[in-house]
Amino acid sequence: NSNLVPHWATWEHFNELDRQGLMMYGQMTAGSWIYIGTQGIVQGTYETFAEAARQHYGGDARGKWVLTAGLGGMGGAQPLAATFAGFSSLNIECQQSRIDFRLKTRYVDEQATDLDDAIARLQRYAAEGRAISIALLGNA
Repeated sequence: NSNLVPHWATWEHFNELDRQGLMMYGQMTAGSWIYIGTQGIVQGTYETFAEAARQHYGGDARGKWVLTAGLGGMGGAQPLAATFAGFSSLNIECQQSRIDFRLKTRYVDEQATDLDDAIARLQRYAAEGRAISIALLGNA
């Protein structure tokens, strides 16, 4: 992780830890002591998806979808960030209560009944050029 207490918070010490594989440079809220929940990770996740669209699809994610897992505190940002970036997404979650919460807060658009239903929805939305997020109860 990227937490250093002030006495050791120097670039020299950081770089030494990095060379040893003991450090990472954190830019999203989970990389430091400023974690504020899902809303704090949406932008960084969006930026990641948008950059993938730029690098691989000329910036146009229409008709493309991403597969993610987990709709908890951090993973819950993925469906919303994906749709912001123009992707549809299939978001696997093993706890129905987390799916229910993300549906209620509109971080995910809808829930599929099974994998076949989810794939059919993704294919339909891709053909329509729509960015829709789909939750699926399961164990990724």
